[in-house]
Amino acid sequence: MTESLIWSAFWMGILSAVSLPLGALTARFWTPGDRATAVLMAFGGGALLAALTIDLVGAALERGHFNTLAIGAVCGGLLFVALNLLVNDFGGFVRKTSTTFYHLRRQEHRQLKRVMGQVTRTELFQALEDADCKVLAASARSQDYPRGSVIFEAADPADAAYILVSGTVEIYDAADRSRLLARLGPNEIFGWYSTLTGAPTSDTAVATSDASVWVIPRESLDGLQRASNAYVQAVHRRLREPATLDYLVQRQGMTRAAAESWLDQAAQSLLRNGSIPKPGPASHRVATVRSELRDLRRFPLFQRLPDAELDLIADHLLRKVHAKGEHLFAQGQPASRFFIIEQGQVSLVDPAHAHLGSEPLGPGDALGGFSFLTGASHTKTAVTTEETIVWELRRRDLDEILRRLPGLIEAIRAFLAEGEAERYLTERVRLSAERATRWRQAARHALELRQPMPAVASLSLSHAQHGGAPLAIFLGITLDGIPESLVIGSSMLHAAISVSLIVGLFLSNYPEALSSSVGMRQQGMDFGRILGMWSGLMLITGIGAAAGSVFFAGADPHLFAFVEGLAAGAMLTMIAETMLPEAYLKGGNVIGLSTLAGFLIAIFSKTLEPADAAQHGRIAPPQEQEVPALRLQERRVEPARSGSSTRKVRPSMS
Repeated sequence: MTESLIWSAFWMGILSAVSLPLGALTARFWTPGDRATAVLMAFGGGALLAALTIDLVGAALERGHFNTLAIGAVCGGLLFVALNLLVNDFGGFVRKTSTTFYHLRRQEHRQLKRVMGQVTRTELFQALEDADCKVLAASARSQDYPRGSVIFEAADPADAAYILVSGTVEIYDAADRSRLLARLGPNEIFGWYSTLTGAPTSDTAVATSDASVWVIPRESLDGLQRASNAYVQAVHRRLREPATLDYLVQRQGMTRAAAESWLDQAAQSLLRNGSIPKPGPASHRVATVRSELRDLRRFPLFQRLPDAELDLIADHLLRKVHAKGEHLFAQGQPASRFFIIEQGQVSLVDPAHAHLGSEPLGPGDALGGFSFLTGASHTKTAVTTEETIVWELRRRDLDEILRRLPGLIEAIRAFLAEGEAERYLTERVRLSAERATRWRQAARHALELRQPMPAVASLSLSHAQHGGAPLAIFLGITLDGIPESLVIGSSMLHAAISVSLIVGLFLSNYPEALSSSVGMRQQGMDFGRILGMWSGLMLITGIGAAAGSVFFAGADPHLFAFVEGLAAGAMLTMIAETMLPEAYLKGGNVIGLSTLAGFLIAIFSKTLEPADAAQHGRIAPPQEQEVPALRLQERRVEPARSGSSTRKVRPSMS
């Protein structure tokens, strides 16, 4: 009988989890839309809710074990939350859209707290109140710069200040890139003087190691000047410091008298109305640049854009003059700018194949377009062979204007569909085809949401940070499935299993596997690994159910109730944290009726059970037939009447 019970538990576990690899197989041939995924997830969540209500909570209440069940449920919920957070931190959050969304929100909260700490440790912001720090931190954005990245160059607009969180940054003289002006470490602020004065940046900042930087927009600092007396006083002290005067004289080329006069005016304006006068915006000759954008050679992305969009792009271009022999960019340097030659000549060289010579480029040519768009490192070096005037578009400006340019979004979508970007990444950047495809998918998804396109370098950094993601994903889906084996194994302690429970688990597992498999494929995991994970989890569920039926054999009823509560708490928490949020995130109000439908289907399956089994909510597994007990009944003998003899009656079998 014991062996039969173990095998029954095993196959029941397999039956409940066989929908996991079925969901993975479906994802191989079909990628459901968000609404279809939402309907399936909500339907499965409703079915599982019904199974938990009837077969676990209801059964425990009938036996009078509510207190033990409640304690187990709380423990199961807390255990799931703790393990889920741990798994997500190691990369398992990518198994679902909802877990990814929650993880990113949690990361944003952590980053907000961290940047507040960095801000308050920076001398300029130490006197700020908590409310001001929160406003400032909320407007800041975190930016990662791979080693060798240029954070800003001389003559860039003064549109942000920077706080270095980790890594090292070096500041170089614009006229002599070999002259080091400063080496910065964590918690130091830079770019602030140009932001304060409104003058273009006078130096070049380069990340000399992988650096994490908080970028604070100038608009936020201007708003802080109008709202915070503490910040106004701190800025006023800076305006009166000799270092600010030296900056204007030495770095901005002002005469000492002109710098002193401007500082006096700025200090008075700051105290009077909370603002500092800024120089007017530089003219970009928009009409001329628009014509150059439309006629670009080597990068025809802007050819079919309407004039209004070309004007907005032209308004963000920076016009710079480069002397003969200057490097616009070097091979291996992360691409952060797109260049258009207005006048002069540039030589494009591949240092690894110098014997092939150089490619001369002149007015109307574009440089660095593919690496700029993909965020990859440059594959060649660009050097001016005479004094050259170029127009530059920064990556951060592209991210900003992309939200307002539907024509440019469609042009980039068409460009990605042609496959030219993927060929560039595989043939020139030497990325694997899988990583190139993953970047294209991520870029298309970002364009649909009108968000900044990811850079190849940032995807590589993310992959390095979550190198253990496949294992974490497997642990995550195992975490989602462990409660099933607990429920099935503990249910077999009563030598029976509920059809409605198996139906609920089966129906909830399918959309769970389908949704997660689609997400994992979008993260670049191959199908074989995904199918292996879900098949392994199906086997683990069967083995867990079999082991549970043996381990808890003869257990105390209160222990049994605790195990049921543990499983119910973990599964209910899983439904609330992953399944229903996933459904609502993708389908909105459609999940209400879908959840109800799943709930009713699981209830209906209860009516299909045999009457004698349904009375207890169970279907018994195969086992030996019990032999009816023999009842010996002693017949009652009436006292003998007079004249009669007493006789003993044999017991009869009834």
